[in-house]
This record gives sequence, structure tokens and C-alpha cells, in this order.
Amino acid sequence: MRYNGVTLWAGVLLMGMAVTAGCEDSKNETQGGYELTAKEDIEAYIAEHWAEYGYSEKPTKYIALSFDDGPCAPSSSGGTAAMLEALEAAKVKATFFVIGQNVRSNRVAAQAIFDAGHELGNHSDGYDSLGGKTVDAINTSLGAASWAISDITGKDPALFRAPDLNHGTNLSSVCKNRGLALIDGSVHNDWPGSSAAIKSSVLAKVHDGGIIILHENNTSRGNTMSVLPEIISDLREKGFWIMTVSELAIVKGKTLEAGTRYGSIY
Repeated sequence: MRYNGVTLWAGVLLMGMAVTAGCEDSKNETQGGYELTAKEDIEAYIAEHWAEYGYSEKPTKYIALSFDDGPCAPSSSGGTAAMLEALEAAKVKATFFVIGQNVRSNRVAAQAIFDAGHELGNHSDGYDSLGGKTVDAINTSLGAASWAISDITGKDPALFRAPDLNHGTNLSSVCKNRGLALIDGSVHNDWPGSSAAIKSSVLAKVHDGGIIILHENNTSRGNTMSVLPEIISDLREKGFWIMTVSELAIVKGKTLEAGTRYGSIY
């Protein structure tokens, strides 16, 4: 994975029944030769490079950025390719909670997400809510999506976001058995919504340890991407260092437990 313009571990470490906030087998070398394998490494990198990212002073807060429903084919809304260009220009890495059927039908876009250093999480195999589904149906959906993701990354994903954030009674136990932490998020309002409404909603609710939920271009009809540079700029002005969900866990010194729901990481 690439860490805001530098190289980080390309994947999420799965250890037994928990998603571990450490990276003991990673090869996290920055372009300058530093290793970013733990909280101390990330903090040291920020201390040395914060000015390069447009901050007026060293950031003291951390927030994760995530996108649901991809990967998307090129479209009038821009598709995944345009989203990746916007993130690259802003030097930000994010977590993409992808849908299995979209990974299979848009493999090039899925590979591009991974190659650009972003994190891939499981968002089920389709768009249906899973809250009322049987254990077998949930297992089938999550298994198909995880297989599609691992075919790109070489690793099973360790993070899951429920479609519609609808959990029901069986989802947690299935995720625990599959080694998936459930990542809800703490800021979520870009579908549907105008660009101005998206920006206002996101920035009004941000906090240290928060997880922003946005959507890929084709779901948000391009409105998210159009205002994304402003959101990133304003987050930096507010003193937030923007990162992936797993990086947020690392810097917060937390272990994300499989089968446990997280709205924020403190």
C-alpha cells in the first residue's frame, strides 16, 4: 500500500480471528527509504513531511477516508479512474469497500485501486442489504466478494462494510468466523446529495478517529468527486491527517476484532 505518497504494505494483515493493527510482515518502505510499519513510524513520517501536504502546522488528528460500491467502469460520472486521479492529485490514500460482482466485471478498475496503493475491503457480492439474510446466504455473498478481492490483492480482505449499514442478527457471527471486522463509519451523507450538501455534511461531523463514508462516482453521480478536493483541503486546514482505515487503527494502537462493529477508532 502507498501511504499518502509513500509506499506502504499492499494489503491488510489477517491474524486468526482478529484484524491486527500491527504490520509485522510488511515491507513498508517510503520513497526516501524509511519504513512505516507501526504507529511510531507513521508519526515520524508526519513530523518530517507535514508541510509538503499543505498543512500550516503539524496535524494532531487522524481520520480515515473510505468509498463504497466500486469499482466502477468509465462513465459520464467519471468512474473509478477519475476518482483515483483525484486522490492521486491530492496525495491521499483511502479504503475502498468494493462489491464482488463489480470487481469481477471491472477487474481493470479493481487492479488500478490496488496498484495505486489504496486498501480494498469487502462490501458484499451485491447491493442487497444482508440484515435479514440467513447465515448461508451471508456466507455465500461475503465469500464470493472476498475471493474476488483476494484474486486482485493476493490476500483475503480483513475489513467489511455492510450494505446500507444494515446488520441484522447473523452478520456479526459470519464476519467473526470469516475474520472480518465490521467498519460502519462515523460520517456518511453523499448519496444522494449535491456537491455543496456533501461537503457541508462531511465537514460538520468530522472528529479525531472518525471514518468518512463516501461513494464511488457512479453511485454518487460524480458529485462526490467534484467536491472531494475541497473536502480534503478543508480537512487538512482543520488539522486532520487523512489515511486508510487500517492505518487509522495502526496510529491509534488498536486491534480491530473480527465480528466487532466500529463507527470510529479511538
